[in-house]
Amino acid sequence: MPGGIFSTTSDEHDPEGHITEGIENRIAMMRKRMAKLETAAREIPASSKFTLHGPRQADLTLVAWGATKGAILDAMGELENDGRTVNYLQIRLMRPFPANAVAAILRNARLTVLIENNYSAQLGALISEQTAMALDHHVLKYDGRPFSRNEIVEGVRSALSEQKKEVMVSHA
Repeated sequence: MPGGIFSTTSDEHDPEGHITEGIENRIAMMRKRMAKLETAAREIPASSKFTLHGPRQADLTLVAWGATKGAILDAMGELENDGRTVNYLQIRLMRPFPANAVAAILRNARLTVLIENNYSAQLGALISEQTAMALDHHVLKYDGRPFSRNEIVEGVRSALSEQKKEVMVSHA
């Protein structure tokens, strides 16, 4: 709304919405927020937290989230032509993170490759933090463009054949 003003505060509020700096209230409100995460973890269906595409057990497990899905699904067939079974763990919910389910899938994985469209392999770090499991290889892309099917195939093949922990791909 033109000329409108919105005011907010960074202080805590009590159950009636009044601003307060009281320590006891702050603790109570934080516990209330954290309980909401526990409820979400229980109530959100597994299909909204993650999807495993392909066989339950595979020689190669690709792990990713977001817009990489289409290119990964397209690349799986070509990677299977290399003589490996391939599946794809699509993470769909970051918080609350489905740590137990992800860990169970990764324990069944023989070889894991993270496919991520950023510099720092953020999802890989989150998986490691939440499951205490590290993924074997990372294929990263951070040139501002989405992954193509060919980049995923070439990146995965390069990581596996050259035993590289991290491979960067780019249209450039």
